[in-house]
Parts: sequence; structure tokens; C-alpha cells
Amino acid sequence: MEFEYYHNNDGDQFRYIQLPTILLEHEYFSGLSLEAIVLYSMMLNRISLSFRNGWIDEHSRVYIYFTLEEVMKKLRCKSQKATKIIAELDVDKGIGLIERKRQGLGKPTIIYVKNFMSIFKNKDYGKTEVQTSENQNSVTLKNRSPDCGKSKSNYIDISEPDLRKNDMRSDTTLFGLFQNVILTQEDYEELSRTIVEDLDGLIDRLSAYMTSTGKRYKNHKATLLSWHLQDEKKYKKKYKKKSTVLSYDDYDKGEHL
Repeated sequence: MEFEYYHNNDGDQFRYIQLPTILLEHEYFSGLSLEAIVLYSMMLNRISLSFRNGWIDEHSRVYIYFTLEEVMKKLRCKSQKATKIIAELDVDKGIGLIERKRQGLGKPTIIYVKNFMSIFKNKDYGKTEVQTSENQNSVTLKNRSPDCGKSKSNYIDISEPDLRKNDMRSDTTLFGLFQNVILTQEDYEELSRTIVEDLDGLIDRLSAYMTSTGKRYKNHKATLLSWHLQDEKKYKKKYKKKSTVLSYDDYDKGEHL
């Protein structure tokens, strides 16, 4: 069987997983297997859905559900390998990109997906100990050069000063197609009340624009609001209806006939 070629924008009809290329390219994550990176990306993709479903704990932390059976099905592997892949990401046995919390009583385990960019706000991250499931001995990342935090990826540049200025705090999340729109959960909630229609679409638009042009903004929440107001103004101007109330001059000209 031969696969067909794509034509025009045929590729836009499919769903895609957002996979941060920094996980593939940066030395800090070099101990992760490709399967673990793909699994983390799948989990990361579920955060926005969890937020919309209200899956938030008492500390305002978003959590997801992703069972072992789901991992086996998604990655097409058996239980032993699926468990090993999860362990690579786990805070207890692996690098710490996810944290699992058992609920008991037959309920599924809660999973907190950690922010992969948050370590770079710490200037001493080069001394952090990283563990992988294959090698439980700590691997210390030492003797990093001052430029070791720089990524050559077009996806995101962790050396960009605006990322640090945009407060990559523990309560911030990366949104958008290219995971470069920085908002807190509070920001997202406030924006969703103002931008009722297609907030996610506007975020993706900003994400793609910054990636394609290289432009950076000091405050992504303010930028989204500004774009929304500009769009509203253009829409009203374009679709503003002409008044149907006729003047006396119109009647004299026979406009009512």
C-alpha cells in the first residue's frame, strides 16, 4: 500500500501533540528516553483540558489522570516497559517531571505535570542531581559553561531575557502551539472571562507570531488583551450596519420606494 502526498494545507486537518524540542536538544534532559519525552508531551497536552474540567487541588495546582493502561495503549508497549517509562519521569525514581499521588479506594492516581522550564530560573541548576530509571545513581551536571542554558532550537530560547522577566515562577504555565506564551492560571481565568470566544486560538496566534518573527513581549497577558481589543475594533468597523432610519432628504430622493 502506498501513502498519498499532502497537498496545500491538508496537514491542518489532524490533531497533533505539542512536543517541546528543548527536551530533545538540551543536555539537562539527555538521560530521558524518546518514549519518556513523548509520554511527558502527552501528559502536558492534557493540562489545559484538566483546567477546563476544574481538576485543580487546594493549592491551585492542576492535575491530570493518565493510567498505566493508557500508557500501554498509547505507547504500544507492555506493562513492564510502561512502568519503566513512567519511572523515568517520576519525582521519586526519575528526573522529576511528574509527581504521582495515590488516592486509594480504587480511584485513579493523580498526576501533577511539572513545568519543564522552571529549573532554568535557578542559576545553580547546573549542580542539580538528575536520576534516570536506567541508572539510579545520581548524575551530576557539572562544569557547565556560562552559555550552557542556551538552546539552538527555534522552539524556545531559554537564554532569552524576556523569559526570565516574564516571571517563570512555579505558578506560571507555558501555553500556545510553541509553548512560549507565559501565563499564570489566574491570568488565564481572567482572560477567559474577557475573551469568551476562542481564547486558545488567540494564544496560539501569539505563540506562532513570536516564533515566526522572533519578537518578544514583556507581558503576554497584556498583549493578548491588546490583540483582542484590536480585533474587536476591526470587527465592529467592518460589520457596522448602516442605519436603516431614513432622513427627510432620503424620502425626497425616493429612497423609501
